[in-house]
Amino acid sequence: STTTLSAYVQPVINRYLEKFEDQLTGSGFTGRFSVMQSNGGRLPAEGMRRNAITALLSGPAAGVMGAVRQAARSGFDNLVTFDMGGTSTDVCLVTQGKPDLTSEFQLDGLPIRTPIIDINTVGAGGGSIIWIDDGGMLRAGPQSAGADPGPACYGRGGKQPTVTDAHVIRHTLRPDAFLGGRMEIDAEASAAAFQPLADTLSMSLEQIADAAIRVADANIVRAMQIISTERGKDPRDYAMVAFGGAGPLHAARVAEDLGVDTIVVPPNAGVLSAYGLLAADYQLFDSTTRKMRLNETTPAAVLEVFADMKKRAVERFVLMGLGNNPTLTLIADMRFVGQAFEVPVELDTAKLDALTSEGLRTLFAEEHHRVFMHGGDAANPIEIVAFRLGVTAPLDHIPALKEDSNDTAGPMIPWAMYEHGTAHDGVSGHRAALGSGETLTGPALLEDSTSTISIPTGWNAATDEHHNLILRRV
Repeated sequence: STTTLSAYVQPVINRYLEKFEDQLTGSGFTGRFSVMQSNGGRLPAEGMRRNAITALLSGPAAGVMGAVRQAARSGFDNLVTFDMGGTSTDVCLVTQGKPDLTSEFQLDGLPIRTPIIDINTVGAGGGSIIWIDDGGMLRAGPQSAGADPGPACYGRGGKQPTVTDAHVIRHTLRPDAFLGGRMEIDAEASAAAFQPLADTLSMSLEQIADAAIRVADANIVRAMQIISTERGKDPRDYAMVAFGGAGPLHAARVAEDLGVDTIVVPPNAGVLSAYGLLAADYQLFDSTTRKMRLNETTPAAVLEVFADMKKRAVERFVLMGLGNNPTLTLIADMRFVGQAFEVPVELDTAKLDALTSEGLRTLFAEEHHRVFMHGGDAANPIEIVAFRLGVTAPLDHIPALKEDSNDTAGPMIPWAMYEHGTAHDGVSGHRAALGSGETLTGPALLEDSTSTISIPTGWNAATDEHHNLILRRV
C-alpha cells in the first residue's frame, strides 16, 4: 500500500516541484530549493521527486523541528511539543533532542510504512465547534468551522460556537489585540453563538464558554498521554513547547493536568512551523525488512545488513549533493517471537563490530521494559523484523529565531478574565513589554502578532536571552 500511494502522488508532486523550480529560476533564485519531509528532515527538490511519500504530514513535522531547535537554545531537549492551530492540535514527544519516529501509520485505513515523526493529532483547534451530544454532554470538535466562515467572532458568516468564541466570551482573548490588532473581532456574535448552549444547560455565557475550553483541554491532555505515559515516558520529566496560534493560550492548564512545570513559548509562536522548515537538517531514511532470530550468528548478519544499507543510502545522499560524510543512525525493530508489535532499538553504528547477541538481548530488554514496564521472559526467543537507517547532513548554520523588531511594547493594562469557574483581575499587554529577566506573575495575557499567551494564577513568566518566554509553576 505504501508503494501504491507513493506512485499515486509522485507524478503530482513531480509536476508541482518542476513548476515551482521554473518560477524560482525565472525570479533569479540561485539557492537550494528543498522540501520538508514527515521524518523531520528535508530533501532537495530532486530527491523529493523520487521519494514523494515522505512529504506526508510534513507540515506538523516542521513545527516539531522548529520547537526542537528553538527550545535547545534555552537548554531544553526533553520536550512535549504542543501545536494548536485553527482546526487541530498536533503533539509529539522529543527525548534528548530527538523526536520519536514511527513506521506505524494509517491514512484513511491504508497502512503507511515509512518513518515519520510520531505525532498524535486531535480535532481541537480554535475553530473546533462546541456542541451537545445525544446524551447531553458538552463536546469540542472534531468538526471545525475552518477559516471560512470561521468562528462567529470573525464576522464572516459563521454562526456555530467555537473554541475561539469561548475565549472571546471569557475575555482570555482581547478583541482589540487579535492578530496584533489587525483583525476586528465581533464579541456580540460570539455571545449569540453560545447563547443556545447556555440556555440548554442552564448556564451563564461565561460558564458555558469556560466549560467548552476545559473540554477542549481534556481532549488535548488525552492526546498527550497517548504519546507519553502510554509509551512508558513520564510527561513530568519534560518541558512543554507551545506554539501555533492557540497553543500558548491553552498550554498552562494542559500542563497542569499532565504535571508539567515548565513551558517554553518561542517568539512568533504562531508561525514556528515556517521556522522549522529553515532549521531542519537534510535527512534520508532507508528501510529494509530482514527477519532473523536472535542467536550467535545475528551480530554478523546485522553488520552485513548495515553495510548494504549504508552503501545504498549514502550513494543516494551524495548524488543529491549533500556531502559524503553524513551522520548514520541504525534502528532495529525487535520483538519476542509471537508478539504483535515491534520495539525500535537503536544500535550504535560506531560499535557494531563489537556487538554480541547478549548485548542485543540487553538493549531489547531495556527498551521493552521502558514501553511495557517489564522486560519479558529472558528465555523467550527474540527476533529482528526490520531495520531503519537514518542518513543526516547537519546544517552548517542554524538560523536564529527572534521577536519581530517592529513590535512595540506599550504599557500593561488591567484586564479581568473568567477562567476555571472564577473571575480574575489581571493584566494584559504586548509580549515585548516584558523585558529580559523581568518576571510577570499571573493572571495575565500577553499578545504578539501571531498568538496570545495565557499566564494563569499559579504561573509566572520571564523572557530569556534567546527571546523565549519561559512559564513556570509557582
